[in-house]
Amino acid sequence: MPPELGSYPLANYLLSGYLSKRSDEDNFPPSEFPELFQRYENIFSSGLEVLGLTKEALKNKPEFNFDSGDAANLEGGIAILRAVEVLRLGKFLNIALVKPTANQPNADLTCDKNGQKVCLEVKAITKQSSGRQGRYFADQLYEKVLDSISKARTQLKSTAAEAGCTVKIFVCVVNWFAQSIYLGQNDYQYIANRLERDEDQTSLNGIDGVWFVTKMGQQFLFLNDTGKSIDS
Repeated sequence: MPPELGSYPLANYLLSGYLSKRSDEDNFPPSEFPELFQRYENIFSSGLEVLGLTKEALKNKPEFNFDSGDAANLEGGIAILRAVEVLRLGKFLNIALVKPTANQPNADLTCDKNGQKVCLEVKAITKQSSGRQGRYFADQLYEKVLDSISKARTQLKSTAAEAGCTVKIFVCVVNWFAQSIYLGQNDYQYIANRLERDEDQTSLNGIDGVWFVTKMGQQFLFLNDTGKSIDS
């Protein structure tokens, strides 16, 4: 384990098990130490404050227990915390993790804005995955989103019914470097348009918004008429 990690108590508590299991230079490039640990410390600190959880309670949830050394699990959990931070900055209220319901698919988060209750399913496009060779960057990302949108739609529908949510949003956290660097507003609009007009035109049925959050921190939010009720 990098010796610098001990200077960051939350990052040390939540990441030391992971880093003792494997060397992961994709997510922990040594050239970015110790600044990288400060970024993790910040997102853990903010996430715990917003969600009203202790570090022990967070780690007790499978999606935030990274001790197995599974890189996809790490990126997925951090993606949820990044979504929490995006919601905080967007002045959403009552941001909470969804409590699992036995034998039911669940979304990740609920929150409130402008009198609307919102549920969100968060999907990380992980560094371990890759797009199809020979495709443009936007098309590679579209295909990854298409792979997960059906499951997300089911999770959002279930949580919306259980929690009384009026707005359902799919959040895509893009950890691919090239897409985060080279794609802009028009490219993400292209992806959203393709999802809306796919072959059977069902990809976004029951989904009121698609929210892209890139590795570099950019955000691109696309809402239908129902989703626009939260826009202010």
